[in-house]
Amino acid sequence: MATTILPTPVDEVKTVSLDQLAAEGRLRAVVAEVAAGGGDVLLEADGVPAAVVVSVTAYQALQAERQRDRERREAAWRQALAARERVRARNQDLTEEQAEELADRFIHEIVDEMAAEGKLRFARDEQP
Repeated sequence: MATTILPTPVDEVKTVSLDQLAAEGRLRAVVAEVAAGGGDVLLEADGVPAAVVVSVTAYQALQAERQRDRERREAAWRQALAARERVRARNQDLTEEQAEELADRFIHEIVDEMAAEGKLRFARDEQP
């Protein structure tokens, strides 16, 4: 019985058994079909998801998105630290504890504002 992989919409993922691929010697064909635009393929081992075969273009897009996310987090962190220092400079009459409390409050406000503007995303807020 041969495995047939048909093109699917971008959001739909085909699932293929690794045992079946190995038995039929079709891994190279699956990779070629994905590379040709046939869509992503989820590889299962004993019925459990093990890996996903994606095109190089899709992988590069994922890596670029990860880099953009990393850069946004780093920018947010730098803004938060700068806000903390501004609070400390303006409030030298406060105790260290009071200044930390104010700075933490401002940091949370900045992060919440950036999230509301779409400049930051949190894994906890992502839809599965």
